[in-house]
Amino acid sequence: MANDLASSQTTSAAVALFQKAHGRMTTMQRIDEQIVALMDQRRKLQDELRTVQALINEEFDRVTRQRPETPGRMIAHMSEADHHGNGNGNGNGHAHSELAEAAA
Repeated sequence: MANDLASSQTTSAAVALFQKAHGRMTTMQRIDEQIVALMDQRRKLQDELRTVQALINEEFDRVTRQRPETPGRMIAHMSEADHHGNGNGNGNGHAHSELAEAAA
């Protein structure tokens, strides 16, 4: 009977250890699943950010392509044309100088 009691205690201790190990393995498996889910969520967020960034870049490109030359640059080009004699002789030199004065 003492032999049966010792064997029973040894078996109980072994069962408790196996239950503990199984519990830890189950916990690790759940953590691994959570990590995979978080990594997938992170990847999706990165993809969304890249999409938003691309949309922002497209909008900047659209705005900068549509924006006309600044008035100062237009006046400089007109003045340069007048100084090089590219005017057509219809008195635009006076209009260009008025524009330059208005911009200044």
